[in-house]
Amino acid sequence: SAMLSAQTSKSSSSTTSNISISVRSNDESYSYNAKFESEKTHAAQSLIIKNLGDPTEKTDRTAIWEGKGYSVSVRPGKIEMEMDFEKVTKSFRLKFEDMGDQISEAVGSPKTPTPPKAPKK
Repeated sequence: SAMLSAQTSKSSSSTTSNISISVRSNDESYSYNAKFESEKTHAAQSLIIKNLGDPTEKTDRTAIWEGKGYSVSVRPGKIEMEMDFEKVTKSFRLKFEDMGDQISEAVGSPKTPTPPKAPKK
């Protein structure tokens, strides 16, 4: 499904070994999707609990956080987060986006490429 919008939007994705992370953000919303090794699920989920508290719904395989303007779902090896900027405060928005970065680190996606590539001459 393709979404076309005239707003400015940032989109980044990185794929290393078994990790795939994509972040989309425009003037109205933010979305974060990560697929990774399921052993890392617990570490990522702990971060979400630290930021958002206990899940609003939980089953053996899924944890879901839903609040005004955002939702987060965690399944083994998979995290999906959505946020609507018009329904959340600026401080929550920053915390939520920062949480995305923290999750990326927890599941093993390096923010900076390692080892550093030598500059092209």
